[in-house]
Formats: sequence, structure tokens, C-alpha cells
Amino acid sequence: MISITLPLLLKGLLAALIVGFVTSSIRSWVDRVFLVIMLTGIVGLPIVQAIQINLIVIALAALMALIRQRKQLHGAVPPGSHERLLITIPAFLGALTGRILASQMKPGLLLGLLGGYAILVGLRILIIKPLSERETKAHPSWFVPVSLGSGILTGLISAGGKPFAVPLFNNAMGHHPQKAYALATVAVVTGAWTALGTQFVLAMPDWTQLVLAIYEFVLVTLVALLVQKFWTEKLAKIVNLCIVPILILVGIRFLLVAIK
Repeated sequence: MISITLPLLLKGLLAALIVGFVTSSIRSWVDRVFLVIMLTGIVGLPIVQAIQINLIVIALAALMALIRQRKQLHGAVPPGSHERLLITIPAFLGALTGRILASQMKPGLLLGLLGGYAILVGLRILIIKPLSERETKAHPSWFVPVSLGSGILTGLISAGGKPFAVPLFNNAMGHHPQKAYALATVAVVTGAWTALGTQFVLAMPDWTQLVLAIYEFVLVTLVALLVQKFWTEKLAKIVNLCIVPILILVGIRFLLVAIK
């Protein structure tokens, strides 16, 4: 069980300030893998507990996204449509599988996976940029492997995979950037709640984890909403350039620790 102390809450506050600022600046309202990195790197929580706490946070963020972006999401991916099923079913199966696998893995392996993911996200931000919509789009069946991968990542390390899912839907399949974002969001929302439900079945988080998750969710959300008021494209570019080396360096550090 985590001991909730004043130093822990202060470190959690610092983590929430950073994550809330980054979340709003890069417009990533649901997929909050940055919080796992902060909970592990700054707060000092064990990787297993950090992932479980973040699962609760992204599930709450997903619910908030459904409420705030319901019209946009339903317009891009109508409920009950063929496209929606090709996203939600693989995401559900992937998250279920990922959470079960994660429950059997050693903490060092999970930390290594998180480190590798952080490095890849940094490189993706640096290299891949959004493209305009194409007239000819890839067959919708390609939604399946992308959503499955998103679900597995959500279950394994509570990372929804949006940094990769969005460009796959956009750059590779030819969908408009806004629709690509909506498709990826639906996958993360499905994966987040599936992974959290699976975790509850496998082992209920203790009350300290629930308290910390709500604490972080509230703080991150408040900071993100505040930053949104003065958000600009220029700010997003600056933040992206700043977080790239941080993600790569942190990822390398996690990998080195995992190898020892």
C-alpha cells in the first residue's frame, strides 16, 4: 500500500502541473502516458502501481472526453456503424489481453516497455507530421490491427497509443486529421475502460491508489483547462520540441534501469 504523505502529494502536484500543461498544449486529452512517466520518475512510485493509477486516470479522462466531444465523435464514428465496430471490438480484446499479460510480467519488463514506448513517441513527434485528407482511403479493415495495438498498449502500460494510431489513421490510411483523432480516441476510450475493468477483476486497487488517481485526475484536468485558454499553435510546437528530448532521455534511463 502507498503511504500518502505531504511530500508524496507535493511531488504528485508537480507531476500534475507538468502533465496538465503538456496534455493541453499537444491536445491529447485522453492518452496520458506522460503521467505514468511522471509517477514513476518524479513521484517515485513502483511501475506496477503507477500503471494502475494511470488506468483510473485515463478512464476518467475518457469519460470526460465522451461528454465534451460526444457530437464530434459520434459524427466522425457513428455508434453502431461498421467503422465503430472495427475499432471497439479489437480495442476491447487488445486491452483485455494486455492487462492479463501485464499482471504476469515482472516490473522490470514493464519499465523497459514504458521506456521503449517513450523513446518511440519522442521520435514520432520529431519525424511524423499530419497530412491532409486523401480522396482514396485504405480499406476500413485496417482499423482492426491499429485498434488492437492501441488496446494492447493500454492494457500493458496504460498508454493508449494515440501518438501512433493518429498518424496511422491519417498518414497511412488517408483520413482527415480530425477524423483520425476521433478514430484513435474511440479506441483509447474502449481500451481504457476495458483495461480498468479487467484490473478490477484481477486485483482491486487499494484505497490509496484510488485517492491518488482522483487527486491526479482533478489536478491534471484543471491545469489542462487553464492552459487551453491561452493555447496557440506556436505553443504546441514549442512544447513538442521540448518534450522530444525529455521523452528520449527518460526512455533510455528506464531501459537502462530495466536491464540491470
